[in-house]
Amino acid sequence: MLNENIKALRKQKGYTQETFAQELNVVRQTVSKWEKGYSVPDAVMLEKIAELLEVPVGELLGDTEMKIEEKSDLKQISQQLSLLNNQFAKELARKRRNRKIALIALAVIFALAVGVVILCMVPHEQVYYIDDETGDAVAGKLETVLDKAVSEAVLARHPVDSFLGECPTESHYVFGTDEKDGHVKVYLIEEYSLFGFHNGFFTDVSGGNTPVVFTFEENDEKYQLISCEAAKDGSDYSPSVKKLFPARYARKILNGLSEEENEQLWVNKAKQAQKYLASINRDAVICRYSDIWIELLSDHGISTEVSNKVCEMRLEYDYNIGNHEKLENGKRYVYQTEYDGQKNLITFTKFEYDTKRIVEFFALDSETGEQADVPQPEKVSYYKGRMADNTDRQYTTLAYYGAP
Repeated sequence: MLNENIKALRKQKGYTQETFAQELNVVRQTVSKWEKGYSVPDAVMLEKIAELLEVPVGELLGDTEMKIEEKSDLKQISQQLSLLNNQFAKELARKRRNRKIALIALAVIFALAVGVVILCMVPHEQVYYIDDETGDAVAGKLETVLDKAVSEAVLARHPVDSFLGECPTESHYVFGTDEKDGHVKVYLIEEYSLFGFHNGFFTDVSGGNTPVVFTFEENDEKYQLISCEAAKDGSDYSPSVKKLFPARYARKILNGLSEEENEQLWVNKAKQAQKYLASINRDAVICRYSDIWIELLSDHGISTEVSNKVCEMRLEYDYNIGNHEKLENGKRYVYQTEYDGQKNLITFTKFEYDTKRIVEFFALDSETGEQADVPQPEKVSYYKGRMADNTDRQYTTLAYYGAP
């Protein structure tokens, strides 16, 4: 096809879209449209392109047998271009028709009126969502290269806190894009979670979601982030959303995503966490932190005063009974907090995950909160927690992996 030939030969000659456009005295966007098949050059311009790329016009058109008399049989060239233009127009119309069908499928809403279900399409209130694992759009389309740039931009906004976790994940809900002068604005809700091992589970130990607007510069089919504007917290949240987002998107953000939409965001992150576990050869239940039952010191009758003393010590250990894992210089350690009711001791043990070798141990008197002089144990067992008693949540293969 003409568009593919122009692109391939341009790159072969070492031209970028920008430098190629300068040689032809056109804007870069024109070259981009030729190469994407959105339009075709006229006969005169096609001859200039062939001359610049040092190939026959017939080769550009994909017709190696085509003979151009004296380089100026414009009628023959125009006929070929007309055919190509019709083909591109039909293809573009087909894509638009498919996109419209997808949007209609999402935009249909049900309303009860006089016992009649009315189906109506409201595309300005609908969204299209990008699956982070495959890059495919559930509805609408965001090209894979741009979707990857969005994912990278989300992760770059959140430095990994190694004390909390080790596996950064992201998912995003795209409302739409605006393209102008080589810049692409993407309106979305970003959702970030840092996963780590807690009580034997692999869970989202930190994170959150934020409405953001990313602006990328498109250059030769690559996207470079040039700005990011995020909604503010607290009382400024609603005004900042209305300022940053078009009204049709702001309404959706302020009304909130549906339970199904939020669940899909979680599933995308859980799949990334699952891939990470496979990469380190670990098998663990992936769940939300809120799904884990937390065993408090107060559950064993330890006073608030002693519990506060533990918190004030600002230890690397959990302030409740349980453990978390941490990577230090490439080695995995477990920081574990336990309670010995017979000896009235709160114990803190740091040990190597692989060998269970204890590298640190100390204890506090559970009645006074003072440090107790007790010998280090000969061995340690990995504390494994359990899921919280939550009958309201239905666990499915989409949200819950493995078994406790």
